[in-house]
Amino acid sequence: MRFQKKRAVIDGREVVYWEKNSSKKQAMIFLHGFPGSHSGLMDMANVFSEYKLIIPDLPACGESEPLEGKHNLENYSKWLDSFLNHLKIEKITLVGHSFGSRIGLYFSSYYKKIEKLILITPVVKVEGMIVRLASLNYKIAEYLPKSLQKRWLANPVYRTAGHIIVFKTSSRKRRQYLIAKDVKEFNRLNPRATIELFEEFYSSDLVDLGKRIKIDTLIIAGERDEIAPLNSVEKLAKQLSNVELVVMKKEGHIVVAESPISTASIIKKWLER
Repeated sequence: MRFQKKRAVIDGREVVYWEKNSSKKQAMIFLHGFPGSHSGLMDMANVFSEYKLIIPDLPACGESEPLEGKHNLENYSKWLDSFLNHLKIEKITLVGHSFGSRIGLYFSSYYKKIEKLILITPVVKVEGMIVRLASLNYKIAEYLPKSLQKRWLANPVYRTAGHIIVFKTSSRKRRQYLIAKDVKEFNRLNPRATIELFEEFYSSDLVDLGKRIKIDTLIIAGERDEIAPLNSVEKLAKQLSNVELVVMKKEGHIVVAESPISTASIIKKWLER
């Protein structure tokens, strides 16, 4: 059985999502990173045949429309709550990657619908020169005329540098495929949403949210991750009361696309325990 493409209207805006194993009772929701879409998580998600699998394109990403209000963690969490209500799902296992982990952290801090939480390379704070430079790039875009914002954000020099930092795979073919997909996803982004997200990212530190989370949590970190460095991930793990931290050796930030089966295997073993 393949994933089925579906559409829904949540809070007046259309969301496109992909669903598989609809007859299963237990639901597993996957939230992708930014920029990104459902497609980056499908290879990993396919491993979990015992769950009802749901992968939305988050608002302002992929084929889903932007939020009506500001694009921040509070509003994305409200959207996720409305999305689950629309699907009539009361309890979920949530798997978030990168920005999806940020939503997962915030959502599980204020809503009671998550039974198990899996955070993959969670970006919890601005740490290190690389991430600060990236945030500065978006900060500059905020002050540009709207007609120039997308051109500035798509600056080829900046994007090329980003690809060098983010992708760690040794496979040239895989690397070229991932870069081409990233360029495609980035070209579809909404400039307003992009700027608003990075504005919050630059000003917020989610480490302390861990104190509010009491559910079973798995954190997967990449040893070579320069976007969500191991130091910040370890700080988050120390705040959680029921947590297991797994560090993937020689892996970077995009483990869900570079090593999807290995990542899924770690999650399955944790869930089975």
